[in-house]
Amino acid sequence: MPGRPTRALQAAHTAGALLLGLTAIQHAAAALWPQAVAATVLTGLLAEGRVREREHAAARRQLAEHQLAAAIAADDVTPAGHAAALTDELVIAWQQLHDSCCLNAWLTNNDEHDPTHCTRTENR
Repeated sequence: MPGRPTRALQAAHTAGALLLGLTAIQHAAAALWPQAVAATVLTGLLAEGRVREREHAAARRQLAEHQLAAAIAADDVTPAGHAAALTDELVIAWQQLHDSCCLNAWLTNNDEHDPTHCTRTENR
């Protein structure tokens, strides 16, 4: 299914083609042939633009699906596996933060400590 910008562009092409088509019919009824021909040509161009935008949207969607499949195949992990790995990393990080003596120690892998708030008294 195309995204919103694509749908909006397709809707604009369709609306423009309809309006120009009606204009061509009115000009032809009034025997204004050059204007009728110009409006007909512009209607065709807008209709072609809508078709091309739809083809480009399909190509972009197919490319995105192909890139996602390639990324999944390269990692040999499903998207749900990525979420599980991220959850595991978050659990480990929170545990490390809980186990650290101060925030500076956690941020610097115990290289620096906050002298005003650190509970650690000896150097490791």
